[in-house]
Amino acid sequence: MLILQIGTKPLRRLEDLQELRRRGLNREHAGTGAEAMEFLRLYRFDAVLLDLDLRDMPGLDLIRRVRASGCQSPILAITDRPDPQPRVKALDLGADDVLDGCCPVDELMARLRAVIRRSGGHTKSVLSAGPLELCLDSHEVKVSGQPLHLTPKEYALLELLMLKRGVSLSKGACLNHLYGTEEEPELKTVDVIVCRLRKKLAGAGLPTLVQNVWGCGYKLSEPSAAPEPEPTAPMAPAQRARELEPA
Repeated sequence: MLILQIGTKPLRRLEDLQELRRRGLNREHAGTGAEAMEFLRLYRFDAVLLDLDLRDMPGLDLIRRVRASGCQSPILAITDRPDPQPRVKALDLGADDVLDGCCPVDELMARLRAVIRRSGGHTKSVLSAGPLELCLDSHEVKVSGQPLHLTPKEYALLELLMLKRGVSLSKGACLNHLYGTEEEPELKTVDVIVCRLRKKLAGAGLPTLVQNVWGCGYKLSEPSAAPEPEPTAPMAPAQRARELEPA
Protein backbone atom coordinates (compact mmCIF):
# COMPACT_ATOMS: atom_id res chain seq x y z
CA MET A 1 0.00 0.00 0.00
CA LEU A 2 1.10 3.58 -0.58
CA ILE A 3 0.92 5.92 2.42
CA LEU A 4 1.50 9.68 2.55
CA GLN A 5 2.88 10.95 5.85
CA ILE A 6 2.43 14.69 6.37
CA GLY A 7 4.52 16.23 9.15
CA THR A 8 6.74 14.46 11.65
CA LYS A 9 4.31 12.35 13.72
CA PRO A 10 4.08 9.47 14.36
CA LEU A 11 6.81 7.81 12.24
CA ARG A 12 10.02 9.35 13.53
CA ARG A 13 12.30 6.37 14.18
CA LEU A 14 14.14 4.41 11.53
CA GLU A 15 12.84 1.22 13.15
CA ASP A 16 9.26 2.35 12.53
CA LEU A 17 9.95 3.00 8.86
CA GLN A 18 11.61 -0.39 8.48
CA GLU A 19 8.60 -2.04 10.11
CA LEU A 20 6.32 -0.16 7.74
CA ARG A 21 8.23 -1.49 4.75
CA ARG A 22 8.34 -5.02 6.18
CA ARG A 23 4.55 -5.03 6.37
CA GLY A 24 4.21 -4.06 2.72
CA LEU A 25 3.58 -0.32 3.12
CA ASN A 26 5.41 2.21 0.95
CA ARG A 27 5.69 5.67 2.51
CA GLU A 28 6.09 9.07 0.91
CA HIS A 29 6.84 12.01 3.21
CA ALA A 30 5.65 15.62 2.91
CA GLY A 31 7.06 18.12 5.40
CA THR A 32 4.49 20.84 4.77
CA GLY A 33 0.85 21.16 3.82
CA ALA A 34 1.74 22.75 0.48
CA GLU A 35 4.02 19.84 -0.39
CA ALA A 36 1.29 17.42 0.66
CA MET A 37 -1.26 19.00 -1.68
CA GLU A 38 1.17 18.58 -4.58
CA PHE A 39 1.69 14.90 -3.77
CA LEU A 40 -2.07 14.35 -3.55
CA ARG A 41 -2.52 16.06 -6.91
CA LEU A 42 0.01 13.76 -8.60
CA TYR A 43 -0.52 10.41 -6.89
CA ARG A 44 -3.31 8.28 -5.46
CA PHE A 45 -2.56 7.21 -1.88
CA ASP A 46 -4.21 4.36 0.00
CA ALA A 47 -4.14 6.40 3.22
CA VAL A 48 -2.84 9.70 4.63
CA LEU A 49 -1.13 10.15 8.01
CA LEU A 50 -1.64 13.79 8.91
CA ASP A 51 0.19 15.52 11.77
CA LEU A 52 -2.21 18.22 13.01
CA ASP A 53 0.76 20.37 14.13
CA LEU A 54 2.27 21.45 10.81
CA ARG A 55 4.72 24.32 10.52
CA ASP A 56 3.16 26.08 7.52
CA MET A 57 -0.58 25.73 8.18
CA PRO A 58 -3.01 24.29 10.76
CA GLY A 59 -3.61 20.61 10.19
CA LEU A 60 -7.37 21.17 10.41
CA ASP A 61 -7.17 23.62 7.50
CA LEU A 62 -5.29 21.04 5.47
CA ILE A 63 -8.00 18.43 6.09
CA ARG A 64 -10.54 20.94 4.80
CA ARG A 65 -8.46 21.63 1.69
CA VAL A 66 -7.83 17.95 0.98
CA ARG A 67 -11.53 17.10 1.14
CA ALA A 68 -12.47 20.19 -0.88
CA SER A 69 -10.08 19.01 -3.63
CA GLY A 70 -12.12 15.83 -4.00
CA CYS A 71 -9.48 13.51 -2.53
CA GLN A 72 -11.19 10.50 -0.93
CA SER A 73 -8.12 8.77 0.54
CA PRO A 74 -8.66 7.83 4.20
CA ILE A 75 -7.09 10.35 6.60
CA LEU A 76 -5.63 9.26 9.92
CA ALA A 77 -5.00 12.45 11.94
CA ILE A 78 -2.20 12.48 14.53
CA THR A 79 -2.01 14.75 17.59
CA ASP A 80 -0.35 14.91 20.99
CA ARG A 81 -2.87 17.40 22.39
CA PRO A 82 -5.03 16.22 25.30
CA ASP A 83 -7.76 18.70 24.34
CA PRO A 84 -10.60 16.75 22.65
CA GLN A 85 -11.78 19.69 20.53
CA PRO A 86 -9.13 19.37 17.77
CA ARG A 87 -9.92 15.66 17.55
CA VAL A 88 -13.64 16.32 17.23
CA LYS A 89 -13.04 19.03 14.64
CA ALA A 90 -10.73 16.78 12.61
CA LEU A 91 -13.38 14.07 12.43
CA ASP A 92 -16.08 16.57 11.51
CA LEU A 93 -13.92 17.97 8.70
CA GLY A 94 -13.41 14.56 7.11
CA ALA A 95 -10.70 12.65 8.98
CA ASP A 96 -11.46 8.94 9.31
CA ASP A 97 -9.69 8.44 12.65
CA VAL A 98 -7.54 10.33 15.18
CA LEU A 99 -4.54 8.81 16.92
CA ASP A 100 -2.02 9.83 19.59
CA GLY A 101 1.43 10.69 18.25
CA CYS A 102 3.13 8.33 20.70
CA CYS A 103 1.08 5.26 19.74
CA PRO A 104 2.97 1.97 19.23
CA VAL A 105 3.60 0.92 15.65
CA ASP A 106 1.35 -2.16 15.98
CA GLU A 107 -1.64 0.02 16.79
CA LEU A 108 -0.78 2.36 13.93
CA MET A 109 -0.66 -0.57 11.49
CA ALA A 110 -3.99 -1.91 12.74
CA ARG A 111 -5.70 1.46 12.40
CA LEU A 112 -4.25 1.94 8.92
CA ARG A 113 -5.55 -1.45 7.81
CA ALA A 114 -8.95 -0.64 9.31
CA VAL A 115 -9.42 2.73 7.57
CA ILE A 116 -8.13 1.37 4.26
CA ARG A 117 -10.42 -1.64 4.19
CA ARG A 118 -13.42 0.43 5.34
CA SER A 119 -12.78 2.90 2.52
CA GLY A 120 -13.21 -0.01 0.11
CA GLY A 121 -16.41 -1.17 1.79
CA HIS A 122 -14.81 -4.07 3.66
CA THR A 123 -15.63 -4.60 7.33
CA LYS A 124 -13.42 -7.64 7.96
CA SER A 125 -9.67 -8.14 7.65
CA VAL A 126 -10.18 -11.28 5.55
CA LEU A 127 -11.19 -10.49 1.96
CA SER A 128 -12.75 -13.23 -0.14
CA ALA A 129 -13.59 -13.92 -3.76
CA GLY A 130 -15.22 -17.32 -4.12
CA PRO A 131 -12.79 -19.92 -2.69
CA LEU A 132 -9.99 -17.31 -2.51
CA GLU A 133 -9.24 -15.69 0.86
CA LEU A 134 -6.70 -12.95 1.58
CA CYS A 135 -5.87 -11.91 5.16
CA LEU A 136 -4.75 -8.29 5.44
CA ASP A 137 -3.31 -8.86 8.92
CA SER A 138 -1.04 -11.83 8.20
CA HIS A 139 -0.60 -11.43 4.41
CA GLU A 140 -1.74 -15.03 3.93
CA VAL A 141 -3.60 -16.17 0.81
CA LYS A 142 -5.61 -19.38 0.63
CA VAL A 143 -7.70 -21.09 -2.02
CA SER A 144 -10.27 -23.57 -0.68
CA GLY A 145 -8.34 -23.57 2.60
CA GLN A 146 -4.99 -24.40 0.96
CA PRO A 147 -2.11 -21.87 1.13
CA LEU A 148 -1.21 -20.06 -2.08
CA HIS A 149 2.42 -18.91 -1.98
CA LEU A 150 2.97 -15.50 -3.58
CA THR A 151 5.96 -13.18 -3.82
CA PRO A 152 5.60 -9.81 -2.02
CA LYS A 153 4.79 -8.01 -5.30
CA GLU A 154 2.28 -10.66 -6.36
CA TYR A 155 0.60 -10.42 -2.97
CA ALA A 156 0.56 -6.60 -3.10
CA LEU A 157 -1.10 -6.61 -6.52
CA LEU A 158 -3.72 -9.17 -5.48
CA GLU A 159 -4.34 -7.16 -2.30
CA LEU A 160 -4.97 -4.01 -4.36
CA LEU A 161 -7.32 -5.80 -6.77
CA MET A 162 -9.31 -7.29 -3.90
CA LEU A 163 -9.53 -4.01 -1.98
CA LYS A 164 -10.78 -2.32 -5.18
CA ARG A 165 -12.88 -5.27 -6.29
CA GLY A 166 -14.91 -4.57 -9.40
CA VAL A 167 -12.99 -1.35 -10.15
CA SER A 168 -10.83 -1.08 -13.27
CA LEU A 169 -7.29 -0.11 -12.23
CA SER A 170 -4.79 1.47 -14.59
CA LYS A 171 -1.26 0.15 -14.83
CA GLY A 172 -0.04 3.45 -13.37
CA ALA A 173 -2.21 2.99 -10.29
CA CYS A 174 -0.85 -0.54 -9.91
CA LEU A 175 2.73 0.75 -10.15
CA ASN A 176 2.09 3.36 -7.45
CA HIS A 177 0.70 0.69 -5.16
CA LEU A 178 3.60 -1.68 -5.79
CA TYR A 179 6.58 0.67 -5.82
CA GLY A 180 5.56 4.03 -4.34
CA THR A 181 6.77 7.28 -5.86
CA GLU A 182 10.53 6.79 -5.63
CA GLU A 183 11.00 3.87 -8.01
CA GLU A 184 9.70 4.22 -11.54
CA PRO A 185 9.79 0.88 -13.37
CA GLU A 186 8.27 0.54 -16.80
CA LEU A 187 4.57 -0.17 -17.18
CA LYS A 188 5.33 -3.61 -18.60
CA THR A 189 6.55 -4.55 -15.11
CA VAL A 190 2.88 -4.74 -14.09
CA ASP A 191 2.18 -7.12 -16.98
CA VAL A 192 4.96 -9.43 -15.81
CA ILE A 193 3.64 -9.52 -12.24
CA VAL A 194 0.08 -10.08 -13.48
CA CYS A 195 1.27 -12.95 -15.67
CA ARG A 196 2.99 -14.67 -12.74
CA LEU A 197 -0.01 -14.10 -10.47
CA ARG A 198 -2.41 -15.51 -13.06
CA LYS A 199 -0.34 -18.67 -13.45
CA LYS A 200 -0.45 -19.32 -9.72
CA LEU A 201 -4.19 -18.60 -9.55
CA ALA A 202 -4.81 -20.86 -12.54
CA GLY A 203 -2.87 -23.64 -10.85
CA ALA A 204 -5.23 -23.24 -7.87
CA GLY A 205 -8.31 -23.42 -10.10
CA LEU A 206 -8.96 -19.68 -10.64
CA PRO A 207 -7.76 -18.97 -14.21
CA THR A 208 -10.10 -16.03 -14.94
CA LEU A 209 -9.99 -14.12 -11.65
CA VAL A 210 -7.75 -11.27 -12.89
CA GLN A 211 -9.16 -9.81 -16.09
CA ASN A 212 -7.83 -7.33 -18.63
CA VAL A 213 -9.80 -4.12 -19.13
CA TRP A 214 -9.22 -2.88 -22.66
CA GLY A 215 -7.61 0.54 -22.73
CA CYS A 216 -7.30 0.71 -18.93
CA GLY A 217 -5.59 -2.08 -17.03
CA TYR A 218 -6.93 -4.83 -14.81
CA LYS A 219 -9.74 -5.70 -12.43
CA LEU A 220 -10.80 -8.56 -10.20
CA SER A 221 -13.78 -10.48 -11.54
CA GLU A 222 -16.20 -12.84 -9.88
CA PRO A 223 -14.81 -16.39 -9.84
CA SER A 224 -16.53 -18.17 -12.71
CA ALA A 225 -18.13 -21.54 -12.12
CA ALA A 226 -17.39 -24.37 -14.52
CA PRO A 227 -20.10 -24.45 -17.20
CA GLU A 228 -22.56 -27.28 -16.96
CA PRO A 229 -22.48 -29.72 -19.91
CA GLU A 230 -25.24 -29.14 -22.42
CA PRO A 231 -27.92 -31.86 -22.42
CA THR A 232 -27.65 -34.29 -25.33
CA ALA A 233 -30.73 -34.53 -27.50
CA PRO A 234 -32.30 -38.03 -27.44
CA MET A 235 -31.66 -40.20 -30.52
CA ALA A 236 -34.50 -41.15 -32.77
CA PRO A 237 -35.32 -44.92 -32.66
CA ALA A 238 -34.15 -45.46 -36.25
CA GLN A 239 -30.83 -43.71 -35.61
CA ARG A 240 -30.26 -45.74 -32.39
CA ALA A 241 -30.96 -48.95 -34.27
CA ARG A 242 -28.46 -48.07 -37.04
CA GLU A 243 -25.73 -47.33 -34.45
CA LEU A 244 -26.32 -50.72 -32.83
CA GLU A 245 -26.01 -52.65 -36.11
CA PRO A 246 -22.67 -54.52 -36.50
CA ALA A 247 -20.26 -52.93 -38.95
